[in-house]
Amino acid sequence: MTLDMVETRPRALPPRPDTPAGRLRHRVTEANLLRHVSGPQRVLDVAGGGGSEAVRLALAGHEVTVLDPAGAMLCSAKARAEEQGVSDRVHIVQAAAEDAPELFGEHDFDVALCHNLVHFADDRMALLRALAAPVREGGLLSVLAPNPAAAPLYAALKRHDIARALAEVDADACTADDVRADLAAVGADVIAHYGVSCVAGYLPAEELTAEVEELELALSTRQPYVLTARYFHLVARV
Repeated sequence: MTLDMVETRPRALPPRPDTPAGRLRHRVTEANLLRHVSGPQRVLDVAGGGGSEAVRLALAGHEVTVLDPAGAMLCSAKARAEEQGVSDRVHIVQAAAEDAPELFGEHDFDVALCHNLVHFADDRMALLRALAAPVREGGLLSVLAPNPAAAPLYAALKRHDIARALAEVDADACTADDVRADLAAVGADVIAHYGVSCVAGYLPAEELTAEVEELELALSTRQPYVLTARYFHLVARV
């Protein structure tokens, strides 16, 4: 299902999923990715949901295809793109991520985004292989996921739940090293490992100032902060 096929009846947007922390996370993730690209890119935003990242990228001049199985979310993405005047650069396809090889050609995209998805996959390698299939040789895969190493810290410091923090210490979860190995197995070489939300995840929304964003950008490439950031962000070359 393409953009023109998504229902076009007037409707109010659902409540915005964006929060101050979410918007900051998008900006830092985007800044990380843009270190590796130049000029307008053809971007596949997998499980792009309501289109918040897609619209930001379209506003910056990129051509973005949002791939998501949820029709209601895609209607929100379409409405958001129209609201921001970038509907000509945001294209909607309603399908599962695993369908990407059948939907697109081998060189249709310069970049594929897999943000907040890989840790839900039953078969991470199959998912990543499907997402790499339509990316041109030399293109990029961008993978963002919660960092299990930060889970005990978040539970203790933000939620004040020490029992949960203890449980998180030995929880079986998808790590950056796991995803790095999966990417290598599908022929994608990790060229950068960033930490996202190194400190912002532990601060109240009203304290997420421009100075905090500057700090986040400074910490995103530096050890040991990368290892305890709320999210790991891997950029891999196909």
